[in-house]
Amino acid sequence: MKPIILLFFTMFLLNSCNSSSDNANDLNAQSSVKKDANTKASAGNNYWQELVMHDIKDSKGVVNASIPLPASWQLNVNGASVSGPGNIRVTDFAPQSFMMNYDPSLQYAYSQTPMRAMPEIAQLIQQDIVPFMAKKGYSFVKYDELSEISKLDKWYSDQLFKAMPSQSYIKAFGIDLLDKNNHPAFLILHINQSESQFMQSWYYWSSLLVADENVFEMAKKQLIFGLSNMRYNLEPIMAYNREEAQRVGQSWAVFNQRMANNQAAFEAQQRNHINKTNAINDAIMGSWNEKNKSMDKNQEQFIDNIYERQNVQNTETGENYKVESGYNKYWMNSDGEYIATQKQDYNPNADENMNRQNWQELKVKK
Repeated sequence: MKPIILLFFTMFLLNSCNSSSDNANDLNAQSSVKKDANTKASAGNNYWQELVMHDIKDSKGVVNASIPLPASWQLNVNGASVSGPGNIRVTDFAPQSFMMNYDPSLQYAYSQTPMRAMPEIAQLIQQDIVPFMAKKGYSFVKYDELSEISKLDKWYSDQLFKAMPSQSYIKAFGIDLLDKNNHPAFLILHINQSESQFMQSWYYWSSLLVADENVFEMAKKQLIFGLSNMRYNLEPIMAYNREEAQRVGQSWAVFNQRMANNQAAFEAQQRNHINKTNAINDAIMGSWNEKNKSMDKNQEQFIDNIYERQNVQNTETGENYKVESGYNKYWMNSDGEYIATQKQDYNPNADENMNRQNWQELKVKK
């Protein structure tokens, strides 16, 4: 679980912040320019500027997402994630992660992560955010949920591979602040909590917006708009999911081998016991073997349910695979990479973004 959480952090940091989207098909759309320079956002000098799509790249130069912000704004300049005229500046704070472990046998494995159950949002703000920002010279005014940003945070999280089934709480909040001179500031707080049968893991990260008073309200609205209308690139998400699925699969293969060795030792012990006592005949032994096969099948189904996997088959080769469950159709290329989709009519062979690879539809095995 912990490596997944850490990689999940990395993806969020690479993307700076999450945002909202109602249509995943827009992710591959061409970046468009929105020109609303004449639209008034509020009284005085606050107005909407020309917006362009700014690419958010990782350390290798791969575009993970694009965000619509004013053309005069810049990303990742002088230590700020966003900067613009009028002393507009957005500063990201490091994520804080916590865990509450319900299984004592796993406590040592996760001893490096602070143990703490997630409080209610009002408590979290008072316990963590208010004192943290007070040290930086800011006082708390109020908070509200940023529902559109929450939607995209949730959508993005739902696209990521999960090794275990869990319930999630994913929200974004806007917190109004005042500095020592009563100038306004604005903190965007993202919260991600996941809870399974064995543990609760959660974390939050935040970004602070400051600007000259005459442009602050305009900057606040445009930042919220940008975060609410980000467009994610599907390929990095798919790459992450493949790596996580492979990592979990390899880890599970090691576990399976260990269990197989234990089972072999147990069966050898049983055979010795049977030979010594002559307490079981061939008929009962056959029944015992059938029972073991049934138990193995039930165990496989139980494990697949835990890891949200299901069996599929390449009807051309007859080979079977395990893939993430919950989708209507699956496609696989010659490299063993697969696409999962809810759309009945989607065919990656007709999708120009799939680099004209040959994709074979997989049959879901019941």
